[in-house]
Amino acid sequence: MPTAGVEVAQVVEGAVAGVVLAAALAILIMQFLRWWRRRRGAPAAGTPALARFVDTDNPDSTAFGGGAWSARVRQRIDTVTYGYLAVAEEHASDDTGGRWCTLTVTLPGRVPLLAVDNRAAAGRSGVPMELPHRETLDDPPFDATYTVGAAEVDAIGRVLTPAARDVLLRAPVQRLLLHDSQLLLRTFDGVPLDENVIQSLDGMAARFLASTPSFVTANRAPARANGGLPDSADPLPEGFYGPDAPQA
Repeated sequence: MPTAGVEVAQVVEGAVAGVVLAAALAILIMQFLRWWRRRRGAPAAGTPALARFVDTDNPDSTAFGGGAWSARVRQRIDTVTYGYLAVAEEHASDDTGGRWCTLTVTLPGRVPLLAVDNRAAAGRSGVPMELPHRETLDDPPFDATYTVGAAEVDAIGRVLTPAARDVLLRAPVQRLLLHDSQLLLRTFDGVPLDENVIQSLDGMAARFLASTPSFVTANRAPARANGGLPDSADPLPEGFYGPDAPQA
């Protein structure tokens, strides 16, 4: 029969093994919960949910380009456009069943609020975007394809030069939107996100920025009464980020 000392040692060994097993189980549970939060798009405790970056309903049409009551981000890829940080996203709508892509370029200052909406999408939720001023450009092909609105009427003629309008006619999109410090391009529905789509939107955004006098106010102060547009006729200079270094 085992001695009392042996029995005590066995009890201690069993207790230690139990503690180790419990600790390992706790670690596995924590890892599973972290994975499950990421899979469901839930934020960690104490972190506010950012609808633009997780798979939850987002009713902010400026983030997904309009055309639906709300949308979810399904894919998100960081990139660089015209030397500025940008993000390409694939969105999905629960109410329309559509999927589309956007490219959002962060510019180095404030821009005038301006929306160019394709007439083919008119009547859908948020299309055209409601803005104080709506103008035509005395350009029949462009006016037949797009409707334009802006917060300040002077921004329309300043931004949408003949060359800029040509960019939009050669590669039609559902919306081009300037707001805050961003340029957003939205494809029509039925466009999944892939490398070809990113390259197409990237090239279009770059051509657009190069074809119009800079509309970016260098500082981020509120726009002036005249729309805050610079006086220079030169396009916005390219940024400093390389095409392969979106995280630099």
